[in-house]
Amino acid sequence: MSGREHFDRELADLRRQLHDLGLLVLDANERTIDALKRNDLTLAAQVAENDHVVNVAQHRVEEHAILLIARQQPVARDLRVIITAISAGAELERIGDYAKAIARLLIGAQQSPPLAPPDELLALAAAAQTMLTHAIESLTTGSVEQAQALAAEEVALDLRYRDLRQQLNASLAGHSHPARVADLLAVAHYIERIADRATNVAERVIYGASARIVDLNP
Repeated sequence: MSGREHFDRELADLRRQLHDLGLLVLDANERTIDALKRNDLTLAAQVAENDHVVNVAQHRVEEHAILLIARQQPVARDLRVIITAISAGAELERIGDYAKAIARLLIGAQQSPPLAPPDELLALAAAAQTMLTHAIESLTTGSVEQAQALAAEEVALDLRYRDLRQQLNASLAGHSHPARVADLLAVAHYIERIADRATNVAERVIYGASARIVDLNP
């Protein structure tokens, strides 16, 4: 096997590791949304406890990428692929942290009334999950077009988030359990951050494929 063939195989392994990390984060986020819908504290606890699996997977991506840089001295195009893996992996790990944070909000309020998320919050969560799915798909395929499409999704989600935040803030004063409304505001914030991080992943895809630095969320 030539040196180039060996390096290509290593790059393919790195991409697979990154894809696997993306699937772990996607699953954690989906399970968190399910726990939120059903006020399932057991499922929320599982999400929080399993966050270390995401962390380990992200560390493996980073370590593999650093070893490739140290051992192979990659040319510019290959180096962009490796840097994309490092930066996108870090974004995915943060998304996993947000899923854990939402799960902990559910767990930490066991003695309080159920969180009872409004339909608008669940719709926001579903939209963020769709964005995350598209970001991971673009990361797997390297599709610049698919990555760029997240800009419009981000704009739509930000509008949803703004309206929901206004709705929840308006309900704070007269609510019988204002602390639960504050929890819902925190959940909405975490969901909005998940969408932002998904957009960041898409930006990394564009850089890796074209060497262009873009801002999809100006």
